[in-house]
Amino acid sequence: SATILFGTKGQASGQAPCNVYGATQTAPYPWFELTNIISTQMACSDLDAEMDFFSALTNMTLSEVSGPVLILSNDDGRSMVFRTD
Repeated sequence: SATILFGTKGQASGQAPCNVYGATQTAPYPWFELTNIISTQMACSDLDAEMDFFSALTNMTLSEVSGPVLILSNDDGRSMVFRTD
């Protein structure tokens, strides 16, 4: 599993499958563009999933909020869905 949180001034952060990360959200809503992703560098058995997560996250271009659900998507038909607890 993975999370994403949005702070002030375009800051984003979360928990990837292995590591905590931070990034900058540079596009105005509903567009989406994460840049400057940095993360801790702890090893774990899910590092391949983490690399896939970061790759997918950087390829998302649109965001949509519907109640407790955030949907990130792109023109290639790929999407990522995040739900609040």
